[in-house]
Amino acid sequence: MFELVNSYIDSLALFLAILFIQGMSFRKIRQYRPNWFQNGGRRLFLSILLGVYYGLAGIYFIYEGAYENNPVIYTNMRILILMVTSVFGGRAPLIFAYLVMLFGRISFDIASPVTSRYVILMTLIFAACLLVTFWKKQRFSRFVALIILNFPAILYYFVNNFDEGRILQGFEIIEYFLLFFVTALLVFYACNYIDKSNLVIQNLTETAMTDSLTNLPNMRFFTQQFGWIFAKSQKRKKSLSLFIIDIDHFKEINDFHGHQAGNTVLAQFSSILKNRTFPPRTMFARIGGEEFAVLLQNVGTEQAALIADFFREEVERAKFPYNPASGKVTVSIGVASASSNFSTTESLFEAADQALYQAKQNGRNQIAVHQGELE
Repeated sequence: MFELVNSYIDSLALFLAILFIQGMSFRKIRQYRPNWFQNGGRRLFLSILLGVYYGLAGIYFIYEGAYENNPVIYTNMRILILMVTSVFGGRAPLIFAYLVMLFGRISFDIASPVTSRYVILMTLIFAACLLVTFWKKQRFSRFVALIILNFPAILYYFVNNFDEGRILQGFEIIEYFLLFFVTALLVFYACNYIDKSNLVIQNLTETAMTDSLTNLPNMRFFTQQFGWIFAKSQKRKKSLSLFIIDIDHFKEINDFHGHQAGNTVLAQFSSILKNRTFPPRTMFARIGGEEFAVLLQNVGTEQAALIADFFREEVERAKFPYNPASGKVTVSIGVASASSNFSTTESLFEAADQALYQAKQNGRNQIAVHQGELE
């Protein structure tokens, strides 16, 4: 019994390490590639990657079970992999994890009748897991349902000759099933903890990186992403354009209507910005007061100038509940493009800022394009 518990502890520690590595990896992906979780194609890729990862972990347990004295433990770990993947990952990761594990088992010993039995066992487990993915209940309810649904398949495994004469009898069956049940609960709570921790960190990060009034990214997030996008565009020799937008006569709105009116104008302006159709992978941010930044990937100077002017006209046509004393709400926009061979993010930002200053000096409600490279 003591040796059995030790083997379970060892295999459980390995399983938790697998969970931890996956959790940390997805946290980093969410931090540096947040759009991957919104984009349909990228999200599917991550689902497949998750399934392959757990499938490879299952293959590892297959080989461990073949060479260790207690293959039951490692078979139970493979069952838990499918259960965890279905409850926390979903249908696509479950299917790919099952296919990878199936391929690993068949390639290990294709002609053996033991392999056929294992294929039947894992297929029964997979069918139960797939069924539960359609059940719209809380995770714990689905996990408990899986334990109940998988009990006949696990019992079938315990009382049949899978591994060279090893058949469990009497108290052994109860002993192994209780250990499996306890391990399953520990794995579930570990997965749940990792998932909720990642969600809390994600929410804290988003709060720290988001402007509370407009729900746009703030200057901190913009600076972080700007550096990464700029470096990528330089490396790939792709165009990158930057707008800096300033709401004209915004101080007059605050002075004549109050700061709450100014906040209302900022919120409506940000809605116009978010709902405007920009090229793919465009990033917006409120960078301070009434100033906003728009970063457009794979967009050159001429196209950027056209997009900026169309947006300026759209704002001019919009009806705001509060207007400055001098007239309607309008914007001035400074445009600069990295195709002009700016060497740093600071120089590109300064160029767009200088163009914005020029637009305001020329009478506001217009765009200005920076010409040439900053010295």
